[in-house]
Amino acid sequence: MFFALSSSQLGVSSLTINLILITSVTVLLALPTLFLLRSGKGKSAF
Repeated sequence: MFFALSSSQLGVSSLTINLILITSVTVLLALPTLFLLRSGKGKSAF
């Protein structure tokens, strides 16, 4: 609801907002996994 209102008022298409949301989610998910993979190179995960 909020994104639809902001996109219509700011003149930004919903596609760009969806792309920004998807990229932010992927970055937030990828950074901890990369950090865990780098920190646990010589050790087992569990």
